[in-house]
Amino acid sequence: MKNIIRVIMISALFLGMGVSSASAQDFTDVNQDYRFYDYIMHLSGNNVINGYSDGKFKPGNNISRGDAAVMVGRILDFSKETQETPFPDVSKSNPASGYIKTAAEKGIINGYPTGKFEPYKNITRGEMALIMSRAFELSKEEINPFVDVSIQNRSYIAIRQLYASGITQGNGKGNFFPDNPISRGEFSAFLARATVDEYRLPVYPCGYNPESKTNPDNQTVNCLITNAALESDTVVPPEVVKSIASIESGWRQFDDNGEPLESDDNADVKGYGIMQITTHDFELDEQKVKNNLLYNLESGIKILADKYKNSPIPTIGDKDPMNLENWYFAIMAYNGTVAQNSPFYKATGDNNFDAYQMKVYANMNANGFVDPQIFDIPMNVDDFHYGEDTNWDIIFKKDHYNFYSDYTPSKHYFNTDDLVVHVGSTLRAKPSTKSAGTALDSAEKLKILGAPVYDSDPRSTNQFVWYPVEVVRTGHKGFVASYNVRQLP
Repeated sequence: MKNIIRVIMISALFLGMGVSSASAQDFTDVNQDYRFYDYIMHLSGNNVINGYSDGKFKPGNNISRGDAAVMVGRILDFSKETQETPFPDVSKSNPASGYIKTAAEKGIINGYPTGKFEPYKNITRGEMALIMSRAFELSKEEINPFVDVSIQNRSYIAIRQLYASGITQGNGKGNFFPDNPISRGEFSAFLARATVDEYRLPVYPCGYNPESKTNPDNQTVNCLITNAALESDTVVPPEVVKSIASIESGWRQFDDNGEPLESDDNADVKGYGIMQITTHDFELDEQKVKNNLLYNLESGIKILADKYKNSPIPTIGDKDPMNLENWYFAIMAYNGTVAQNSPFYKATGDNNFDAYQMKVYANMNANGFVDPQIFDIPMNVDDFHYGEDTNWDIIFKKDHYNFYSDYTPSKHYFNTDDLVVHVGSTLRAKPSTKSAGTALDSAEKLKILGAPVYDSDPRSTNQFVWYPVEVVRTGHKGFVASYNVRQLP
């Protein structure tokens, strides 16, 4: 009797998986007004999923774990030949066994702690996110917009990846419902968007539409600058860009009237936007510099990279751009290698704390909680000449400074699965210093789970990021501030 029931279950499972002769044009319960119509037609037309023998598609029916394995397997061109599998509840006689075995071998699907796969069990939206992430090798992440998806959910990173890839937008009201079963219609949408670019949903980086011509909140700017710097072809630490943008514009692209923010001095060449870009150094689109925050940021980062590599300025220590101290003279050059930015007052030899680069590093310390050891650069007042004879431009008498102190590397370049050491004391439940947390041991070893996130208070002026992590010792998950993260020795 049990075998008869099992055969009936298998037959029912695959009635919706291509056994029927119903074509894409024959579904009596899917009309053109249905929100997933195009996705269903696409998948059906490519023999990924078909209707039932009664001519219906039944888009509201739930997808089982076996269904999901078959549909993904068909998209990825896995062999449909039945095979023995590592799961005791999926034998060779199961029509899905070939797809399930191959997907398991490739790490796309997993079984349960019992060792079983449970092919007839409804797959949840969270489980589907994991499968899609692995199957299509998604890596880009966006800020998690869903209030019902916490870091404790095992699909947390995968859901961020689906959102970043334009595969899902939840219910449009801030929920993803990760524990709910996924319907045939919903899954069709997920799968079609994952495989066809034109079906992807629009995704604005960090949730900001650059065509809006508005100033985003502080933590959206934090996100935008972080992404722009990390995506640069050359290393330009986000900490440097954030502090320069803070000094230049207060992280604003537009003034209070919605016009492009313009430098308020009387210079013949004006600076515009968040990075106060002038257009005389590079061939830049002036209108985009003025009106597109992302373009302005990217342009500023290119200028900084050029200053670091090509300007006639002294180099420092090992010249590694990952080390924040090494940017001292490039930061100066971004504003100008002129007398007012000399590291010392010529008359007294005292440190010039009003120099542009000093303001940038002070901002980096105050808002980013990093403290580059710039006073350990072994320079003195006699290393810099300027006056009427140089039109008050600085002449550098040394072209290189050795650096013997410990460097301060950027804290923004840790990646998923990196093992790191945490020098703070608290694992936060949410990305905020105000969030409740649990105590961590000294020099606790952590595993980075995914891309950084940003302070949960959008008004926060903090310039650091938060890493989602797992404590290696305990398995606990939470968030830690980037300034407390160190590379594993």
